[in-house]
Amino acid sequence: MQPTGLIIGGGIAGLTAAVALQQRGIAVRVCESAPKILPLGAGIWMAPNAMQVFHRLGLAEKINAAGVPLRNIQVVDGQMQPIMRTNQDRIRQKFGYTTTAIKRAHLQALLLAELDPATVLLSKTFVSLTEDANGVSVAFTDGTVLHANFVIAADGVHSAIRTQLFPRVRFAGTGHVVWRGMSEVQLAPAFKQSIMEAWSQGVRFGFSEVADGVVDWFVVVKAGPQPTDRPALKAHLQATFQDFAYPVPAILAAADENRIIRNEIADFDPIPRWSRGKVCLIGDAAHASTPYMGQGGCQAVEDAFVIAQCLHREPTVEQAFAALQRLRRRKATFIVRTSRLMGRVGYWTNTAGAIRNFVMRAAPARLVEQQFCQVYSLNY
Repeated sequence: MQPTGLIIGGGIAGLTAAVALQQRGIAVRVCESAPKILPLGAGIWMAPNAMQVFHRLGLAEKINAAGVPLRNIQVVDGQMQPIMRTNQDRIRQKFGYTTTAIKRAHLQALLLAELDPATVLLSKTFVSLTEDANGVSVAFTDGTVLHANFVIAADGVHSAIRTQLFPRVRFAGTGHVVWRGMSEVQLAPAFKQSIMEAWSQGVRFGFSEVADGVVDWFVVVKAGPQPTDRPALKAHLQATFQDFAYPVPAILAAADENRIIRNEIADFDPIPRWSRGKVCLIGDAAHASTPYMGQGGCQAVEDAFVIAQCLHREPTVEQAFAALQRLRRRKATFIVRTSRLMGRVGYWTNTAGAIRNFVMRAAPARLVEQQFCQVYSLNY
């Protein structure tokens, strides 16, 4: 008899896990704290490792149709001159997919469409859990208690379940802030179907299309006094990036002030255990990383697929959770640490920045692609 489960969190990690488990005949319910699953957030990049997972789930072509499969990824300077680039044709030949940029809301809607609506429970804010010989009981703020054979915590970087299980986790603040937004603007052909991240003057500006005429962008700066009024914020960002070449000024000029989102960037050291008993953490709840590799969502997708695979194959829930960690912890830890390093290197200025650019430009393209292949390869 297959176990039944509860997934706490209705984001990309939780919904992907629900789809993967459902396809293997394992019954789960998703508990989301929000009263509605709304089309919030900006864009997200689904790299070839995530796209391979979605291929196995039968969703890759739907995601490509809803988003923009990208033909190149570049780090550039403020004048849009390449510092590092990758050949996405070779990546596609090796893995079957390139990176797809998609609105987070569209990806979420595609995943929800794969699930029975009755399995997604809204207004379920986690309070506490208790475990006994029969499984896990989870209490919510609405006074209800749900019971299952296992619980998957997909409740994000500030996971309440992780706080209960492993209260000693401490965040590593970076002192950096990311601003994200959307702009309705048609890019010149050279910038379409591309991810570009511009490094200059100790700030970073990244962008990509998520639909024809719709650009998802982000700005990463060192934390400091920032305007809180949105028109003033937009003007502040435009002044900060006024010396950057096209299309950065055009993207900011077209930015929708009401859709600009602010987040402080932080991660935490990889925790030694992702599970306790019949409760397991996945995605940012287990191994939150900074966004500098664009892999946070992709690593959550990998976790979601593997936990379903392990629960299907292993004889007990505890053995399944141990197998998940054996398969996934090394790569997730690599992502956390490498992303931290890229975060530091990207802010170098003056002589250090010039040396960084020279070294990166001189690096053979094949070597750069090999490093990406380490991230894109799956071991399951």
